[in-house]
Amino acid sequence: MKKIGKNKQSFDLYELTESECKNLFAKQQACLKNTYPHKGKGGYSSAVMTVLGHIYEGASYESDTQSLTMHGEAVAFTHANLHGESEVIAITGPNCHICKQLIWESSLRSKIDIIVVIREEGKIKQIPISDLMPYPWPEIK
Repeated sequence: MKKIGKNKQSFDLYELTESECKNLFAKQQACLKNTYPHKGKGGYSSAVMTVLGHIYEGASYESDTQSLTMHGEAVAFTHANLHGESEVIAITGPNCHICKQLIWESSLRSKIDIIVVIREEGKIKQIPISDLMPYPWPEIK
């Protein structure tokens, strides 16, 4: 990973190597076995990379009410934070809109334009969360 500059809001912007992206996807995929209650037969997982280069995974923990369900992205952010690392530079996607909001708010706090790493048509893409939030709330002040 390397810092490649600042975005238009003066947030730090990073770029991952293809190898780092593949490692993120591998960790995300391996974490699917920990989804609850599905244990590898459903649910969602995510992986984040911090500014120190560490990767933390998260698996969904579903509730019958759905409103209490913990998304893999939130669990991955929490996993990193429990290890004293709140400066996330990248997260696997695609992400639901609730999780995009969480990623956006984390970006606002850290001043890092978190990269959402996805696979599209067999290619790895790195998209800054600011590009996925054209009308963000809250706005940057």
